Amino acid sequence: MSTPLRLQSHLWNPAGDRRALLLHGLSSDGGTWWRVASDLAEDGWMVVAPDLRSHGRSPTAVDHRIVTLAADVAVLGDGWDLVVGHSLGGSIAAVLAGQAHVPATLLIDPVLHLRDEDRAPLRAGILDELAHADPATIRAANPRWSERDVQRKALALRLVTPDVVDAVLADNDPWDVRWTTARWAGRVHLLAADPDEGALLHPATIDEVVRTAGDRVTATVVDGAGHSLHRERPDVIREAIATLRR
Repeated sequence: MSTPLRLQSHLWNPAGDRRALLLHGLSSDGGTWWRVASDLAEDGWMVVAPDLRSHGRSPTAVDHRIVTLAADVAVLGDGWDLVVGHSLGGSIAAVLAGQAHVPATLLIDPVLHLRDEDRAPLRAGILDELAHADPATIRAANPRWSERDVQRKALALRLVTPDVVDAVLADNDPWDVRWTTARWAGRVHLLAADPDEGALLHPATIDEVVRTAGDRVTATVVDGAGHSLHRERPDVIREAIATLRR
């Protein structure tokens, strides 16, 4: 494994008495968690959202394997009360949940297993986003996003280069972190997008994970919602976090 990097991180409520870690997806950055982080901070949480390697203001690197990205995040510390990961960040959170006890983990449409037939469309979609990173195009493609989500995504896209997208996909071929599920010790909730709206967490994978991990894992498919659930349906994210902590 490569030497871990020191990640640049966004921090909310440094005096909070509970600790939350938020992990973004491919082509985003820690600042795109502004809404979830603000909600948690207002509720008394200290919230850390790093920019993953080769994203945002973090150093650019060569190795982009999920286990390597997880090693970067591990340098930020442990003892998290809550870990939330979206897409690629969900893959990283799955690895972390298998390495140390995390009481509550929320995986938002995580890429636990990328099927061969989904690889090329995913690459094409992200590269198209990078080529059209202006707010007007992002806004038109995502009418349910708030204006701040549009602007934060535009900023994040400007700090990612196409070769990073290719490197993440190439370094994780095959892309499969389902091996982590048997190691999860805390409560985990899978929050999946609608399969008809571009979900990357497929129903068959949900069934397999729930079957493997047992009753400590729950899952919800959000009808009508696309991959970026935390932008489209922040109410669902709040409810899922509250349920995990009960």
